[in-house]
Amino acid sequence: MALITKFCIFDSINGIRTTCYIKAMTIFILWFFLPFLSVSCLRQSNTRYPAPLEEIIDLFFIENQNDSLLHSDDPDPAHLPENIRYVYNIFKAAALSESGRADSAEIILQGIRPEVLQARDLYYYKGIMALTQFRLNHLQQAFQTASAVVESKVYDMRCRALIERVMARIMYYYENYEHAIGLLHRSGEHYREAGSDKSVAVNQKFLASFYAELGSFDEALEKINEAETTLKKYNDKEELYYLYIVALKTNLNLRRTDRAQYYAKLAMETADFTRDPQKQASIYNYMGTIESLKGNYPVAIASFEKVVRIDDSFFGSKRHKSVALIGLASVYNQLDKYEEAKKYAMQAIEVMKDHRWENLQYDAYRELSNAFLTTDPVKAQLLLDSARINQNRYHQLSAKGIVNFTNTQIELDKAARKINQLQSDKRRNRLIFHTALGLLVMVNVLFILVYNKKKKVKEPKSPGSIERKESFLFNDFKAWLEDGKRYLQPDLDLNRVATEMGTNRSYLSKAINSQGMRFTEIVNRYRIREVIRIFENKNDPRYHHNMDELVLEVGFRTKSVFFDSFRKEMGMTPRQFREKIRYTKPPDNKNAHNSQSDTT
Repeated sequence: MALITKFCIFDSINGIRTTCYIKAMTIFILWFFLPFLSVSCLRQSNTRYPAPLEEIIDLFFIENQNDSLLHSDDPDPAHLPENIRYVYNIFKAAALSESGRADSAEIILQGIRPEVLQARDLYYYKGIMALTQFRLNHLQQAFQTASAVVESKVYDMRCRALIERVMARIMYYYENYEHAIGLLHRSGEHYREAGSDKSVAVNQKFLASFYAELGSFDEALEKINEAETTLKKYNDKEELYYLYIVALKTNLNLRRTDRAQYYAKLAMETADFTRDPQKQASIYNYMGTIESLKGNYPVAIASFEKVVRIDDSFFGSKRHKSVALIGLASVYNQLDKYEEAKKYAMQAIEVMKDHRWENLQYDAYRELSNAFLTTDPVKAQLLLDSARINQNRYHQLSAKGIVNFTNTQIELDKAARKINQLQSDKRRNRLIFHTALGLLVMVNVLFILVYNKKKKVKEPKSPGSIERKESFLFNDFKAWLEDGKRYLQPDLDLNRVATEMGTNRSYLSKAINSQGMRFTEIVNRYRIREVIRIFENKNDPRYHHNMDELVLEVGFRTKSVFFDSFRKEMGMTPRQFREKIRYTKPPDNKNAHNSQSDTT
């Protein structure tokens, strides 16, 4: 304080405004008292329940201890106040909800009279109500109830973190990945603050799934490894099952079918999925996709049909069923059984009519368009237009802006872990806090003096420098690919390209992702354009090669990846494309695809 006064007197002598003293005092008060006010607000309520009830609450927040909670001894209602009896019922409902019996949980919660609950009781009641509504697939109600909990006073940090996780999953369900990731990071920080490292691992599992959805596969794999280490320590087979499903999905996105099959086997060995319809639908859909990519179409059809036959009363059933129907349409299109493909694609569209699943609707309309291509090209084009409309809507949600947000959140996650390590020693923390406080006061006072003395305003940094660097690097990457048609080389991968370009693998990956694409996607797009030039130019010596030879000529290693990439790029199979060329006027060979610019 004496130091502040001395500085302000010096300031006054030099003709500078004496209000610096007030400014310095305000800064000092804010820096000193606000952290303590914040900590006191976040601290759990001092309200204590009977020891058995506190143990039950702790048991619920351990994750996946619901059977133990449900089999615990019921209290003697004659010796307990009414609100305490209700709290027992609230956590019984919570365990039922997390055990797949949310309808029973709802009945229990409806029997509770909120007006007799005290503040901490009501906090739990609303939190478990939001969880139950989520499990019942009442997503809008769940999000509204959860928002009220998050905005209220915190009585238990674990409950707050759980509700933030629920809100994140709802946002992910609606494909609002930006909010989903932000909520998950906030939930993870609160779980760390509560000392629940197992719950942090569960959040890492969800983050891995979100990152994989956005194409940030390195970060997804990192989260998977971190979560697996913690979950194995607790031998939590339930969460390990779901983690292996995320790993399966991530490897499928990377077209690593053998690795995906390995994780599918791990998932089925870890938990008994046969009694859980949600698990069955998930695993069979992934198995169908794997077998389809490998060209094992009868096995793929059998897997997808198992999903269609499952009772659709479980959470997310319509989405799982839609995926299976689209998978069946895709397989039958590849088998040239177009009537079957039409049937399943139209069923998928019917199932999704009340949902805004733009990415799935795009897939369904695309498969339906392919099925009509040989018999009704006009209708096929109209359906393809519908597919593109849904694709554009989907990309508005999950393109460049969200990728940048994801990268920012990755850095925030790393920073949060470092801060968490510093918080292990409370005494040391207090010393660091008070030392930092004194330094901040001095820095603020000196800043005011320098600011008023020099009367200069620092120029804001020009925005967009990062975006420009990413754009330049992306253009260099395209030029590198086009030089000597390097994209025809079959052994291209991100590490090799980054090394030969003299850049960092992570920088190159971010530059490509910033354009809304992935490395394999753009390389395969160049290769498909090369195939199209061959199809359209009879003078090309490769024109008469058979399909197996042509696949290897343009750099693909497997025929299945080639067919999948061709259909994704052109909306039809190679055979259908050749038929289309046959009935249209052939283009002038001199002008046919002379430029690579259409690849981006």
